[in-house]
Amino acid sequence: MNDQAYLLQQDEALFPKIVWNRPVARHGAGRLHLIGGYLGDFSLPTAIYSLALAAGVGECNVALPDSLLKYLAGTPATTFVPSSPSGSLGREALGQLLDLGDKADAIAIGAGLSNNSETATLVERLLQELDRPVIAFDDALEALQFNIRLLTDRPDALIIVTMPELFKLAGQLEVPVHIRRDGGLINKVDIVSAVKAEINADLVVYGTETITAQGNSISVTPTNPVLSRIPAAYYAVLSVFWIQNGAQRFEGLTTAAWILRMAGANLKHQDVPTIESISKSITQTLSE
Repeated sequence: MNDQAYLLQQDEALFPKIVWNRPVARHGAGRLHLIGGYLGDFSLPTAIYSLALAAGVGECNVALPDSLLKYLAGTPATTFVPSSPSGSLGREALGQLLDLGDKADAIAIGAGLSNNSETATLVERLLQELDRPVIAFDDALEALQFNIRLLTDRPDALIIVTMPELFKLAGQLEVPVHIRRDGGLINKVDIVSAVKAEINADLVVYGTETITAQGNSISVTPTNPVLSRIPAAYYAVLSVFWIQNGAQRFEGLTTAAWILRMAGANLKHQDVPTIESISKSITQTLSE
């Protein structure tokens, strides 16, 4: 681990005031704009939308390709933008996405984008022209694989990945990764620290634990195995707390990790919880 890094282990809530002082009024709770979806799958953006509302975001809007219009016409808080011939987000959606982004506090990119060159070009252009904070996960990193610095060099960005995705990101950034046999958690923290030292963006790695890296601070929070298999929950809750705590992003992200742990515990013995049950558990956790 970087000698300058400050590591906290979160076995109980480290920053309870983040929850106590979270915004109650809708107009002060942040506006998230979610970009994703393609003709073959729109489950991830719709799940993130529901879970972000449960986590207390003030407003969440979703931009989907118009190839989905016939399936989702009339869906609330949804805008349909030009699609590519394959049914994913198309290059012609750029202007409309930038206009929609101007009304948001942060833009979340990566929810089921599909892997094609036209959508990758669109994502690159968005990162070049957006003047709003960006949250990236899942397919966004694949779309930016040839120009990942458009994301990692931004100080107003949050990257949410699994450990395998972090290894891939390290390779793209040419950051040496040393995997030690039986290295355990300390080895993971060392790897996260090494990658964070090379990027400006905030970083969260989730899996058997949630590792949050912001500035020179790193926190580790045990995860609940129920929720660790539901990426949408991590994308949603981390995004909401990052938006709502712009002046305390490390504290906000670390608290989000705690909320996710406790929400998973509240699900008890549900091996494959529904998005509805996860939403209720997040709401319950925040009210306790």
